[in-house]
Amino acid sequence: MNQQQVRAQMTVWWVLWAAFQAGIVMVYHTLSSATPQPPQTGLGGSSAWFAAIVPLAISAMIRWLVLPGVRIAQTALVLFIVGIAMAESTCFLGLFIFPAHSQDLFMLSVLGIFQFIPYFAGRYFPNDS
Repeated sequence: MNQQQVRAQMTVWWVLWAAFQAGIVMVYHTLSSATPQPPQTGLGGSSAWFAAIVPLAISAMIRWLVLPGVRIAQTALVLFIVGIAMAESTCFLGLFIFPAHSQDLFMLSVLGIFQFIPYFAGRYFPNDS
């Protein structure tokens, strides 16, 4: 693979990552209400909202346990997207199921997506020159 092809492949990874990162911010600010939500009874007032962290934990496992062992770029890209989507789902759970904790879950989601910053992706594209 020549240098131009490597740059093109890396651009895809960076654009995807930036789009997910910017997209979650736009979605959150579009769908969240301007006033803070008071603590709710039922699911919002209990510790059940910690269940929204499960997709984030799966995302972290994909990033730090699975992706380092993958050697094929196509497989890594799929795992990259799935991991980011899992981190992103934490925000959606906060917006729709646990609105009292939407801001906390949004911040965790942003951090979950940030961990996928594609500095590691260069190892999938060896440079021939």
